Amino acid sequence: MKPAKQFEISVQNLIEEAVKSKHPVTVEELAQVVLPKTTLTEEDFIVAVKNMERDGSLTLQEPLHEVETPLDYLFNPTLSAWLWATLSVTALSVAAVVLTPESFPIVSIRWLLGSILVLYLPGYALLQLLFPKASEIDSLERFALNIGLSLALVPLIGLVLNYTPWGIRFVPITSSLSAFVIAFAVAAATRKYLETKEESKRR
Repeated sequence: MKPAKQFEISVQNLIEEAVKSKHPVTVEELAQVVLPKTTLTEEDFIVAVKNMERDGSLTLQEPLHEVETPLDYLFNPTLSAWLWATLSVTALSVAAVVLTPESFPIVSIRWLLGSILVLYLPGYALLQLLFPKASEIDSLERFALNIGLSLALVPLIGLVLNYTPWGIRFVPITSSLSAFVIAFAVAAATRKYLETKEESKRR
């Protein structure tokens, strides 16, 4: 057997042993286990992993989360951190917009958090509902879509407010945006919870 072939087999055996013993979920976690034990470069390691995935000898799965009730989902930081972060940033944005005085430089806090509420959070909440799994869209595309959807949604919300008794004013706009974000974030969390519960049952 050629030395190159023997080396390839030994690398595959090392990777398989690491997967069985350490149960890494991502390639990065697998690399942290394997690379210190070998002279492989990162490039050679990635090539070996891709070859093993291609021939079906390696499969990295998402971790199994035992989810039975909504509380299991809500109090699992891995699953629900995005929801708590969204609700917290929304509450901080509303508080900053309503309570922050207009004197500089304190008003810059209002500008920053208000911009997040207007330009990012509406699209983020809607996208979490439409594409609940992180693997469905890569992070760069998701970030761009968050902003693009927000820029499309905010004028629509303003248009709807224009035909209500409240009109397009400061308080109605702020309240409507925060209510939209909270409603869609909760709807997305409900969908994620149900899907995670079904996956845990199937496994």
